[in-house]
Amino acid sequence: MTDLRRLFDDLVRVEIVLWDAVDRRLRAELDLPLGRFEALQAVAGTPTARVQDVADSMAITVGAASKLVDRLEAGGLCERRAHPADRRSSAIVLTAPGRRVLDAAAALVDDELTQRLDGLGAGDVRDLAALLGATRRMLGR
Repeated sequence: MTDLRRLFDDLVRVEIVLWDAVDRRLRAELDLPLGRFEALQAVAGTPTARVQDVADSMAITVGAASKLVDRLEAGGLCERRAHPADRRSSAIVLTAPGRRVLDAAAALVDDELTQRLDGLGAGDVRDLAALLGATRRMLGR
């Protein structure tokens, strides 16, 4: 196996293991799938977020992002409002319950990741985060 294929295999397997563990915990404790948590984070992290912003943040299609936002809105976690700068789109904002769920979920995610990755030192985490972030930006071009 080439080094790049081994790297690819490791990245995919690490993602699957971490995703499954965090998703299981969020579902068990908050009845919130990880994908919805990711969408809540995208909305919270983008002033006047649009569906396109959620899609870009999560690296998913606009259609998938729209369905996620529909589910969040149906659950009372966010709402669509008139976008202040773009009449063609809506701004997505978290509701008060959405903010509470996001805060609780973020604490659970942090705890689960800390437990799963406690063997990595702080420097290792910083280096890995920087390398993966740079790789993601490069692939996004």
